[in-house]
Amino acid sequence: MTPQYYVDAIAIPMLPRVHNPWSQVCMWDDRLSGPEERKERLRSHLDCDPALIIVGNSARYNESRYTGIPFTSEKMILDGLIPRVQLCEGMERLSKRPAPFEDKTSEIVWSSLYDHGVANKTVLFSAVPWHPEGEKPCGSDRIPTYREVQLGRIYLQTLINMYPNAHVASIGGIAEASLEDLGIAHQKLRDPHRYGFQDLKDSLKDLAI
Repeated sequence: MTPQYYVDAIAIPMLPRVHNPWSQVCMWDDRLSGPEERKERLRSHLDCDPALIIVGNSARYNESRYTGIPFTSEKMILDGLIPRVQLCEGMERLSKRPAPFEDKTSEIVWSSLYDHGVANKTVLFSAVPWHPEGEKPCGSDRIPTYREVQLGRIYLQTLINMYPNAHVASIGGIAEASLEDLGIAHQKLRDPHRYGFQDLKDSLKDLAI
């Protein structure tokens, strides 16, 4: 499957209390073309021959809900820090929020990838690629349901099949469980929400790639 076909497929599912960044418009979107722009950014992100795939738990409001790429905040896109991803000409923002969305975990993941020289050959994904909305739909997260996790595994398996030579790593319990249930060998990275950001950086350093 090509990145284009994959992005078109991931834009299809519509579930209650779940936002699909690649097909749905959010109140904070800067323009109605937001979903199509997110599809293009994800397609560009996937358009490589990666040495590493890092899988997280689920999409979050302050990263892929607006950028279309896991572990990637609006500010990082605007700062031009994401390989293969470029803003459309004249675009200055992705959201109408007073300040661009930022995310500490995203910053740590990408800075570590750059430190270890693998930023250009890494694909980031989520076990549940869509955003499970919390009490504030546009501004909070929740733990994915069993149904959401099961549906996500179909897309996770397809993504892994696209890159048979890539090393796979996980961040978070849902990502670990999904990969284990699919029988996919992977290395567990330290979840920064449980162990701290330095432990995540140290575990990235130990990746056998």
